[in-house]
Amino acid sequence: MFIIIDIETTGNNPKYSNISEIAIYQHNGQKVTDQFSTLINPGNDIPYYITGLTGINNEMVKQAPRFAEVAKYIV
Repeated sequence: MFIIIDIETTGNNPKYSNISEIAIYQHNGQKVTDQFSTLINPGNDIPYYITGLTGINNEMVKQAPRFAEVAKYIV
């Protein structure tokens, strides 16, 4: 059993960038057995070049939960 985690962020500098999307897949070695994904409100603007890479824009995350709101569920 293992977990695959994919995140999208607002940039590549951990000091100034935040998570904008998270996807988690639980896999048993043969198939996906559980999954969770959500957009995350990063609390800062998503630069245009990041929107170009990820397809995620400020409007999409405006009403999304903050990471702290989903962290307990993820754990």
